[in-house]
Amino acid sequence: MNRAEQTSRQRAWAFGAMAVLALGTLGFQSWPEAERPVEARREPYCARTVTPHGDRAQAREGIGCSYDTGFDDQSPSIQISRNGTLVIARGSGGVLVSHDRGLSWARIDVPALANGDDPAKGAHGYVHIDAVTDRLYYLTSMTAASCGPLKDGAVVSWSDDLGKTWHGKAVGCGTYDWGRLVTGHDPRALHGRSLYYFGVAPRLVGGLRPVYRSRDGGETWKKLRQLASVTTEGGAGVTAPDGTIYFDYPEYIGFWPARMLRSDYPFVPANTCREMIAVSEDFGETWRQQPLPDSRACNLLNGQQRVAVDKAGTVYALWSDDRDAKLYMVVSHDKARTWSRRVQVMPVGATFNNNQANIIAGEKGHVVISSQNTRSPTNPRVWITNGHGEWGAYLAESFNADDAAPLFRSVALDRDGDPSLREGESPSEAEAYLGISPSDEVWASFSRHGGKLGKGSRITAARIQE
Repeated sequence: MNRAEQTSRQRAWAFGAMAVLALGTLGFQSWPEAERPVEARREPYCARTVTPHGDRAQAREGIGCSYDTGFDDQSPSIQISRNGTLVIARGSGGVLVSHDRGLSWARIDVPALANGDDPAKGAHGYVHIDAVTDRLYYLTSMTAASCGPLKDGAVVSWSDDLGKTWHGKAVGCGTYDWGRLVTGHDPRALHGRSLYYFGVAPRLVGGLRPVYRSRDGGETWKKLRQLASVTTEGGAGVTAPDGTIYFDYPEYIGFWPARMLRSDYPFVPANTCREMIAVSEDFGETWRQQPLPDSRACNLLNGQQRVAVDKAGTVYALWSDDRDAKLYMVVSHDKARTWSRRVQVMPVGATFNNNQANIIAGEKGHVVISSQNTRSPTNPRVWITNGHGEWGAYLAESFNADDAAPLFRSVALDRDGDPSLREGESPSEAEAYLGISPSDEVWASFSRHGGKLGKGSRITAARIQE
């Protein structure tokens, strides 16, 4: 098959196979369910970072360590507070907290609202800590019974004492799974910080991403007028120091054909199957959609955490390319309008990526990538399905990621003979989230030995340290 035929087939698939996309996004598996062993809590595992052979003289040595939380759950996200407290979202009901850099973990339940809306009855729990106020937010989707029958909606709960006390509100009636939260600079908001809720509507798995903004920390919300994207489910989102908002998503059209008639969000056929970055420079009021020109991302299915911005405002985007299952990164110095040439950023020793990869940035040029990869000489992944081959957890870190030839150090976080995913196991939906503290400390959350959708995985936290 030549490249033109391959492109035609991929675009036809992207237009018409919504049912297949739904199955893939929900963790579709093509094998009998594997028996999951009962896993005891494991001691921390540490290994030295490595760099490509030719770059060793310039490398900063480090140690990557993985810490078992002792809890099984679904699709974890992670954040770090000012004092170093680690918080991981549970799929519903609350969070996991560590006050000793991952050595021990406790479960904190988030209470129901006074009106009965209960985070314990939701899904896709997501956690965010504001970098300025240190307020902890916990979001659960498909939770707000107060929205009415078949209206779903989300519950946003928040704590100003790292989980001792909680308040909350419902938001986004008519939105469904995979809501996300992000905060950012806004001079018109309380404490100069706006809170944004990204919804998924008008049904499960997709189509539209409406945006809601709160300028008082979650007490009241406004639905903003312009849709931010049309896809399966958009990415987590990040804000720049000046308040510009970014999130990633793969470009599809089949979820909302009427978009072809919209002037505020034009459909560009050439962008189909590209990785895209949605950008707002006016605190969520309006959005532009920027393609990553040399990307092919039909198989990504949903957004994750594939765009980051450092304290200098430089934007970094990451994706796993359909054509070779390798990870690539590009850089923008003009708010995602133009991009550098892509650079392959596979960890040392890894051969193929399983579509699980995320990126975060802190100080100028400082970037960390978390990913799940195989060392197999041939790619064991079968299209968009899971459960084929063995896959391990990796971290990669660069302190000059804004250079034309960035240097990364990387580390494999699994013990020999015990990969994060064995044959027959599934990633627990979207994995390998990242969080960064105001002091530039980065942590990742990973899942190990996942079962079918809803069965959960053992959650671990990991970091690279000097």
